[in-house]
Amino acid sequence: MKLSKLYSNLPDKFSPIIFNKGLNFIYGEIRHPENKTKDTHNLGKTTLARLLDFMFLAKRHKEQFLFKNQEIFNNFIFFLEIQLSVNEYLTIKRSVENNTKIGFYLHNSSNQDYRSLPEDSWYELTSFDNAKIYLDSKLNFTAIKSWQYRQLIGYLIRMQDDFYQVFQLQKYRGKDADWKPYMADLLGFNGELAKQRYQLGKQVNDLELKIKEQNISDDKKALEELSKVDGRLVIRKNELSKLKEFVENFNFREVDRQTVEDLVSEIDNQIITLNMKEYSLKNSIYHIEQSVSENKIKFNTNEVKELFDEVNILFPEQIQKDFEQLITFNQAITQERNTYLKQELKESQIELSSIQNQLMQLNEQRASQLDFLKESELVVKFREANQEISLIQAEILDFERQKENIQKVLELKKEQRDLQLSLNDIRNKMEDDLANINDSEDSLFSKIRIYFNEIINKVLNKEGVLFVTLNDSGNFEFRAEYQESGKNTNESQGNTYRKFLCIAFDLAITRVYFDKNFPKFIYIDGVFDGLDNRKKDLLLEVLREYSNLGIQIIATTINSEVQGLTIPLTKQEIVLILHDDGQNGRLFKMPVW
Repeated sequence: MKLSKLYSNLPDKFSPIIFNKGLNFIYGEIRHPENKTKDTHNLGKTTLARLLDFMFLAKRHKEQFLFKNQEIFNNFIFFLEIQLSVNEYLTIKRSVENNTKIGFYLHNSSNQDYRSLPEDSWYELTSFDNAKIYLDSKLNFTAIKSWQYRQLIGYLIRMQDDFYQVFQLQKYRGKDADWKPYMADLLGFNGELAKQRYQLGKQVNDLELKIKEQNISDDKKALEELSKVDGRLVIRKNELSKLKEFVENFNFREVDRQTVEDLVSEIDNQIITLNMKEYSLKNSIYHIEQSVSENKIKFNTNEVKELFDEVNILFPEQIQKDFEQLITFNQAITQERNTYLKQELKESQIELSSIQNQLMQLNEQRASQLDFLKESELVVKFREANQEISLIQAEILDFERQKENIQKVLELKKEQRDLQLSLNDIRNKMEDDLANINDSEDSLFSKIRIYFNEIINKVLNKEGVLFVTLNDSGNFEFRAEYQESGKNTNESQGNTYRKFLCIAFDLAITRVYFDKNFPKFIYIDGVFDGLDNRKKDLLLEVLREYSNLGIQIIATTINSEVQGLTIPLTKQEIVLILHDDGQNGRLFKMPVW
């Protein structure tokens, strides 16, 4: 797949760009000396990259120039013509106003103008996600299985912020799971294993949070607590059985049976129920009071900083700030939680007081109804037995709840151990995969390494090396470095040389996949920035070599960066000239927004 043409419905404001199949330069001329020290992005070199990304169905973003200035661009409709194969082309139609309504049109020749094509001739998909699926099917990038085309586009059209890291784009900062499995596949490793490891790792972390919620830190303590609860349950259930047997076998003989049955069924049952509620409420109130009183954060960043100062170890202000923000966040959560707990405590205390008043009234009522009975020792025991039954039943219910929670923790722990075994198994497979591919001279990764080093060596006369290892967490780690005599240099820390690592990597990737179903173009913004004239000559040789192989290269530069070239750019290579002599020299022939 290559780019063929980019145009709009407003050619007086955005002129058509027809791309060569080989080397294409977007050339910026600084005609006014006073602008040489100024940022030249207003010409539109970088804006073109963002526009191409938009046409490859990037999601709407408020910082994207089209939507940040939507009142200016709302009437624009853009058309991107791409070559799918030798005689197969696809034009993508996308407007700014209705940016999720995408139109597609297949044709067999290049450099077409479909601005006036009837609406019913377009294959339109109102669902944005369905449009991406359709485009993905037409691009058919099967060289990297299981990944959609958008994952590739970010590396083929790098924005300026994407040149700081070879492997990780700006949009993936802090999201290793979103790009490392893809990068592993791209380099010829088993990315599916990496994906599975991140998924299982997340499950392990989620289980750990659930276990911590139960305040049981390890298996041994959980088993110990379970044994204690089981022991209490056995004792309480035995006591309950004996009390029930006593009550069931009680013989009233001289007592009016109906009166006693009424007493037991109406009053005692109410007392039993209320006693259970009273026990449960007291237990709940105790735990709430404990939770409120114990929920304090004892970490003091100032004390930690003083400790670090005493041993002459730097304690960065950012770490102190992060700790303090974390503490503030936790204190806010704790304060909100305590508010709810205090409300619940107040409601529980009110309910407990009400129940205790009801129990007092019922006991008095019960006593008055038993006045006609002889207060024999047996009757007293009968009354006490019924009261004890209700209390024991409430305790048994609470113990069973505790047992259920502990068993849940043990189940979570077992699940966590099983997942950890799976994680270890995946790591072993990743290590084997890593060793086999690194050891193979015919592997895809070895070829990428060779092309990468050839580019670095030709332009900078240094070795360029790529490393793939596993970090302490068992996940892939990717590195690109300059070396001299087998030792790493610190040049990769500078902006220019770091950017060149990205350029060399993207070129090497595109070349190694050239004979596969993979994009055959690359966009390089500011290709010569910061290089001396000799290195620019050598890089231009590489670009021409790769374009002669059939790789389409679209690169941006300005006249001051190419003045020292031994062999200048040709007219055929320059597909678009931008300049600072009025708005007609900009990509969008409009006032600067």
